Amino acid sequence: MRILPIMFAFLGSTFAWRDRLMVGALGPRGTTSIVFGLLAFNALPDGRYADTALYAMTLTVLGSVLLHGGGSVVIARSLTGPPPSAAGSPGSPGTDEPDSSVVAKRS
Repeated sequence: MRILPIMFAFLGSTFAWRDRLMVGALGPRGTTSIVFGLLAFNALPDGRYADTALYAMTLTVLGSVLLHGGGSVVIARSLTGPPPSAAGSPGSPGTDEPDSSVVAKRS
């Protein structure tokens, strides 16, 4: 459900739908939990209930980071396509061989 407000926020923008989906799926998470958790922690008297609110907020944010962090790789790959091959072509990042078209232009 969190993707819907982000999709509405992008109405009228020049972003492609795929980019809007990626921002909605991978955008910031847990900020609302932090705000409401700290509001509850500060409003409750010191003791067991305040500590419970703080622990619940912490577990919610950590769980969100782990869940969305692991799922973000899958979402990003599905929206952007396959990664470049490991071997790469001449001149691609991660290879020591220069691109022949660049070398020819310099000569």
